[in-house]
Amino acid sequence: MIDHLTIKVKDVGKEAAFYAAALAPLGYAKGVEFPGAVQFVSEDGSSVWVSQADGDVTPAHVAFTGDEAAIKAFHEAGLAAGGTDNGAPGPRPNYGPTYYAAFVHDPEGNNIEACTH
Repeated sequence: MIDHLTIKVKDVGKEAAFYAAALAPLGYAKGVEFPGAVQFVSEDGSSVWVSQADGDVTPAHVAFTGDEAAIKAFHEAGLAAGGTDNGAPGPRPNYGPTYYAAFVHDPEGNNIEACTH
């Protein structure tokens, strides 16, 4: 089980607004905030940090879990908050017989997924 992870970004303010909107349907809420870093905490206590990068950023792929309704809401919220579509909500049988997911690129190109399987 992962306790926390960090997604490095160039513009923490812009990205924090995106993550606040996109992760809310998946049960995450804004936690503590420091200069250059914002925490989002899930209902189970795990957390995601959005943190200022010191240099170039290599886009990451991070997947969160949720039920189908939360996955659809994540996708809608992510797009409304400035993300770009990287895969509408739906079955992904090539990933597994019960895999259901949606993908959104955050404003800086990180591939953020919500899935269930």
